[in-house]
Amino acid sequence: MKKCIVLLIAVSMMTLGLTATAADKLVIKSSDVHGDGYPTVEAIKYMGELLDTWTNGRITIQVFGSMQLGGEKEALEQVQVGALEMTRVSVGVVGPIVDEFNAFNLPYVFRSSQHMYNVTDGEIGTELLQKLEKGGLIGLGYMDAGSRSFYNSVRPIKSIDDLDGLKIRVMQNPIFVEMVNAMGGNGIPVAFNELYTAMQTGVVDGAENNPPTVIHQKHYEVAKYYTLTEHLMVPEIFVFSKKVWDTLSETDQLLIRKAAALTVPKERELWKAMVDKALNELSEMGYNVIKEIDKEPFIKATEPVRVEFGSKYLDLIKRIQAVEG
Repeated sequence: MKKCIVLLIAVSMMTLGLTATAADKLVIKSSDVHGDGYPTVEAIKYMGELLDTWTNGRITIQVFGSMQLGGEKEALEQVQVGALEMTRVSVGVVGPIVDEFNAFNLPYVFRSSQHMYNVTDGEIGTELLQKLEKGGLIGLGYMDAGSRSFYNSVRPIKSIDDLDGLKIRVMQNPIFVEMVNAMGGNGIPVAFNELYTAMQTGVVDGAENNPPTVIHQKHYEVAKYYTLTEHLMVPEIFVFSKKVWDTLSETDQLLIRKAAALTVPKERELWKAMVDKALNELSEMGYNVIKEIDKEPFIKATEPVRVEFGSKYLDLIKRIQAVEG
């Protein structure tokens, strides 16, 4: 497989009449708030391995995880001015640059993981990445950050009626408060570092997040019911500094884009493996995990939220919903 990839790139460069023999060595510094073992970090390492192999060590990637270079906002600012070559960020961080990315934060904008992939891999995703250039960024691709689902200590959520009256911790954003309220629950903003204690003391009955987070934060100790409502699927993106990009040869730009294209499915593969592992661990602990649920009532209940907070993006949302998947 790797030989085929190398051959493909060689043919592409020959077609363009390009040569990399005289190019300078390039060390791409990349930042991530997560540490070793996390899918986004390991995926960027994989991208580095591809570039290293294809260029005989001329292009490499040095990953700085665990917020060594600051949080997402700080890293993005460094990329914009060319002090850092690359970073992986949540779409919310680039919302001020390309407003349409905020549409991804709305509940049930994506019907499934495959639907999200079809959107981000297609025309819509490409258009949004291209718009990042006005902010000094080259969008290389999207990464899977999983889906958020409900977990609580009171009762299993088998239908939307089971959410009635439950106090659910949400991120400190009015969209998410109204989302839970629209489903019949009571959305309560709580700082993430206070969530365990809030569930332990009954300030909230539960929360919403992905399965690996329940494991890593030991929330299974204070909540025993998990239902895959998958009400939020918000992709993440990895971006390159346009200031640095413009100094690169077309050959190197081509190589980086090809490596990025192969990194996207690799990260998805790593993410799925981590989620499957977390769900299995929860089941083995005796955790009540409900994987199948009728989502249509949840989707219908949150329509007013999409209309209220997505009024600026209605055309985009219609295009997203028209994509198959």
